[in-house]
Amino acid sequence: WADAEAVTLIAARLIERHFDLEVERVMTDIGIQYRAVADGDLDIMLMAWLPLTHRDYWTRVRDRVVDFGSMYSGRLGWVVPDYVSESEVRSIPNLRDPAIASRFGDQVQGIDPGSGLNQASEEALRVYNLRDLKLVSSSSAAMTAVLDQAIRQQRWVVVTSWTPHWMFARYKLRFLDDPDRVFGGIEWIHALGRQQLDLDMPEVAGFLTRFHLPDRELSDLLLAANETSAEAAVEAYLARHPARVRYWTTGEIGAAG
Repeated sequence: WADAEAVTLIAARLIERHFDLEVERVMTDIGIQYRAVADGDLDIMLMAWLPLTHRDYWTRVRDRVVDFGSMYSGRLGWVVPDYVSESEVRSIPNLRDPAIASRFGDQVQGIDPGSGLNQASEEALRVYNLRDLKLVSSSSAAMTAVLDQAIRQQRWVVVTSWTPHWMFARYKLRFLDDPDRVFGGIEWIHALGRQQLDLDMPEVAGFLTRFHLPDRELSDLLLAANETSAEAAVEAYLARHPARVRYWTTGEIGAAG
């Protein structure tokens, strides 16, 4: 996921440079991440969407991990381009109309099958009785590709997505209203660590408790990463914010010197 790539890269770079530790980033399914941190096979995960999206995963491991708090906020849901008529399609229940569903090709473009977003989307199909719609599971990259192609052709499309994401900085989009709050409201993305991490690596633990990214800055960072590379965008971001880096890594407020 776009935000996970950038945020883990920021953390890896700062841990390596300021605490003299070698960091290996591991990409794996979200359920495996929770289990691996709880079992001590991974030290840290930076993608715990709480309190709703990952509730099922969290309840299984909450007593076996250390919660270092939230790093930024987010939102999940179904998204359409702004040229989709708001008078016809304002909320998810509007998709119950077979004529409306057919305008979207009778499908919702999803992401990874094991993601909390896809699980919530399956629940939305049930709660809103959307019998004429099919959820297409794929990947976040496939989702954005489908969205981009539809926008180029000015076709109606509905995709599962979240903020922060670079697509909101590139395209004019809107979330469909979710009256039954299947996707919840504002979510907080937490850093979790294995048990004893705070004792084994107190400097890293201190960094994680102070590591917070303003939402707007993160969205701009993700767009820059998509247009260049995650590595280039992260390096540019860190260079622009020396005082923040100093606070994150040392707890000291103010620029060096």
